[in-house]
Amino acid sequence: MKLQFACLVTLFCISLALLGCGGGGGGGNPVAPPPDPNFDLKLQEDYPTIAASYVKLDSVLKESSQTAEQRVSSFMAEISADFVNAAGSAARTDLETTTLSRVKRYTINEYSFVPTAHKVNEDGTIAVTTAMSIYVVRKEGAAGGFESLKTTLDPSPTLTWKNESGTWKIIKGLPYLSTDVGGI
Repeated sequence: MKLQFACLVTLFCISLALLGCGGGGGGGNPVAPPPDPNFDLKLQEDYPTIAASYVKLDSVLKESSQTAEQRVSSFMAEISADFVNAAGSAARTDLETTTLSRVKRYTINEYSFVPTAHKVNEDGTIAVTTAMSIYVVRKEGAAGGFESLKTTLDPSPTLTWKNESGTWKIIKGLPYLSTDVGGI
């Protein structure tokens, strides 16, 4: 009887340890440890949902079992309905159309988003300096663009995040035009 109780307590402690560390079983902090040493840990501490969005954006467009439309839909969930381009014009629909075209034309091997610094603006938005790199290869039979392209955006763009009814969304600063991302 004492042995069964000791085994139960041990199992309980191991379960708590795994859950508390965010490992095994899905408990703990919803933000996975950032894979990049330049990841803004203060952003992760102060704005964990924005940090989680970066982790999602880092992989959501890469090739997977999901359709191009599903991957782009998941990507667009992080974008404000009021998203504007560099010129300040409403551009959410253009961003979605352009992104879908690229996902259908290219195999996306890397689309890296790493927040490296942030500041809170007077209007309550968050400006996040974001290291971005892209590596794509044109799919067989696809026309236009490059055969392959690997680039790191320099300087790193600053994405502006806005809290919309409790959800942080990108409102501006995301480069997506061919002139912004190396011609793809």
